[in-house]
Amino acid sequence: MNTGYAYSAADLTDAASLVGFGCQPRLRPLAVPRYRDLLQRYRRDGPFRDAVDAMTEGMDMDLVEAHEAEGLVLHPRDGSWLAYRLQDHPKLGVKDRLVLGLAHVAIAARAYPFPADLEEETVKRVSLREIDDFLRGLTEHLRRAAVDEDGLAVPHAELDAAWRIYSKLMPGRPTATGQLAKSSTQRVIKEALEWLVSQGMAYRAPELGSGHYRLAHRFRLQVRETASMAAFAALCDIRRSQLVEEE
Repeated sequence: MNTGYAYSAADLTDAASLVGFGCQPRLRPLAVPRYRDLLQRYRRDGPFRDAVDAMTEGMDMDLVEAHEAEGLVLHPRDGSWLAYRLQDHPKLGVKDRLVLGLAHVAIAARAYPFPADLEEETVKRVSLREIDDFLRGLTEHLRRAAVDEDGLAVPHAELDAAWRIYSKLMPGRPTATGQLAKSSTQRVIKEALEWLVSQGMAYRAPELGSGHYRLAHRFRLQVRETASMAAFAALCDIRRSQLVEEE
């Protein structure tokens, strides 16, 4: 940080305001003039950028990017009080958390199977059916890979319990009212995608068909921050092998 710069109260207020905008992921700077102006200042004014970076550091967050359209993209660090954890969800049991976590990783792996995908600003489109089909193929792949050539179990702690539970659920069982049953895999995938919508990381795309979504650049940037996760890497390997088989 540039310690030789004397910040005024107005400078610090502006820096805090920008961080506040970034903590509201559904806001877009092009729709909020003050957000847009502060973001431009961050991109052009070195001392102001230092002040904003220092604030996010103090809040235990990484400032991933100051994106012209997406705004300030913030990522809470592991263990941060701001980090969202599935175990914090009051309505989810252990099995629900495992399957929902698997759905989140599968959405990312299907959309961005190659490292280059995480650097391109191409908008990805996904659907409940596509993610479910991917996960069905994934469970079969993991079932075959669950034992080695000597017949011994191959441990994969992050995925093993989740895919076994997932494989026992129905794909998209509708209720009497036409809604997806809570015990169906497509309902789980829908919950994952709707959470992304609530966080400004996806958009519903009904014009593409029922159950379709567009993934925002904000989601890609967040995935890029966690790309080293073992479960994500494993699912990306499987997705890449599927793409080779489809050629």
